[in-house]
Amino acid sequence: MLNQDKGDIKKRILTEATKLGILLNPEALLILVENYDEKSLPTILSKIAEEAKKRNSVVVSREVVTSVIGASIRAEISAGVHTHFLAKDVEDDIEILKSYEAKQVSDDLEARRQYFADRYSKISSMLRSRADMSPYYPLRKACSLPDRSEGKTIVMVYEKRENYIVVEDMDFSTKILIPRDCDKDLREKIGRLLPDSVVGVSFYVSNSKLFCRSIIFPDVPIKKFKTIEEDISVLLTSDIHYGSQKFSEKAFLRMIKWLRDGGVTEREREMSSRIKYMIIAGDLVDGVGIYPQQEKELQVRDVEKQYGGLSNLLSQIPEHIKVIVIPGNHDATLRAIPQPPIFDEYAEKLESNGNVISLSNPCMVSLHGVKFLIYHGTSMEDIATFAKNASYDRPENAMEIMLQLRHLAPVYGSRTPIIAHGRDELVIEEVPDVFHTGHVHVFRNGVYREIKLINSGTWQERTRYQEQLGIMPTPNIAAVLALKNGSVSQIRFD
Repeated sequence: MLNQDKGDIKKRILTEATKLGILLNPEALLILVENYDEKSLPTILSKIAEEAKKRNSVVVSREVVTSVIGASIRAEISAGVHTHFLAKDVEDDIEILKSYEAKQVSDDLEARRQYFADRYSKISSMLRSRADMSPYYPLRKACSLPDRSEGKTIVMVYEKRENYIVVEDMDFSTKILIPRDCDKDLREKIGRLLPDSVVGVSFYVSNSKLFCRSIIFPDVPIKKFKTIEEDISVLLTSDIHYGSQKFSEKAFLRMIKWLRDGGVTEREREMSSRIKYMIIAGDLVDGVGIYPQQEKELQVRDVEKQYGGLSNLLSQIPEHIKVIVIPGNHDATLRAIPQPPIFDEYAEKLESNGNVISLSNPCMVSLHGVKFLIYHGTSMEDIATFAKNASYDRPENAMEIMLQLRHLAPVYGSRTPIIAHGRDELVIEEVPDVFHTGHVHVFRNGVYREIKLINSGTWQERTRYQEQLGIMPTPNIAAVLALKNGSVSQIRFD
């Protein structure tokens, strides 16, 4: 809407409200402007006036307006349902390949040593299996080779500088120099190196010093995307943030209505009728006390009520659609990753709908043989800090780096809390067909080595905290992945 249009709309809303004897506070007026529909305005305002009368209040709050608008859309949802869901004819085929449970862990020095040793062992095994890792030398042996020697070694990055990297393996550490005249490919790979990542290094010896010739990422192999015979689809989304004042409930309800009746065109109705699964990659609710002064931006200030309200919304999704949910950093579970599933007392509210499956962050599931790596994506903040060409508004670049390094959160001890307890569960051991993340509230999708990359945006409008961080969200978009051919569609619900 143009500014002049908004002004005219405000006048009309205020005029109609005055006729009904109600006053709208600024937040309530803003919601009505943002959700303006000329035909439904008189009905909505009449219901708001009735609700205000029940509450014995002349001044209408944001809460009253959102409850009336939400109820109006829910009535629309109940009225429209597909006469036939194509996906309903296909049997469920869900296999949980990896999901973590809460367990007692030790955070002492030995546990952390074992954790990094496990990471080094797993990723070095991937590197050693490559044909281009010969001749291989342990780091100590490499440092004792005579001048003009060449070879390969496997290291963990301790520190990265413009002209050198400090590296280590299980029993030795040293500095590897970056030649001033190195090629563009090496510079780009150095830019993607992260602290604590495990990589191969092709080196040569000069003046008794190691020089880097190239970096060898463990990386994922190139493979053809797996497709299936059944013509069904998966809807991928994340970062609902139920309970936030900025939660786009009207848009979210439009999505549910779309799942039930498919919208206005034949193509939309057919697409929605083929949805068999829905995946929500974390931050289902906004939580409480997650960031400074969050309480000022909360519509629902009780975590239990947040999950209860979200459960009511999810209960309107057609029963044949299985909904897989994982936690994010706003959800009610342990903060450090890998996060176990949402605590039972809250997950039970979601699972009571009968079609919700609660798993850990991260997790891996197979849907009809197609492997989905689902991860909320908290470590994107660290990757954006330490790697070139990675940023909040280009999450697919950070996702590529995770796949190249075969690790979901390589940087330890920075912004991302990580459980370091002997086994490193964040190594990407099994190669997915689909990599689904959220967290940064920006919808992007791409392909890396035939792996579908989907960062599924958000259902939360821009908050003050996001303004401070310079994050510009792209709300109210969902991805639909067709398993029959691997195509990805963006559906907007603004």
